[in-house]
Amino acid sequence: MATCSGIAFDGEVVALLPRGDRKVRLDNGHVITSLPMRGPSTGVPLIGDRVVVEIAMNQLKGWRLARRP
Repeated sequence: MATCSGIAFDGEVVALLPRGDRKVRLDNGHVITSLPMRGPSTGVPLIGDRVVVEIAMNQLKGWRLARRP
């Protein structure tokens, strides 16, 4: 049985917010607020870093940083 991880978009970090949140400008021009990554992080994304954000079908709190390409 295949699992659906959610919808993912590429973007760039444009602002750092309190509590680890980030403002991310998606490649389509929209700006969203994303929650921090889950689990062990390989590095903290800073302003100008390219990231992938995703929203899972069962996630109610919003977008979450998924990984750094």
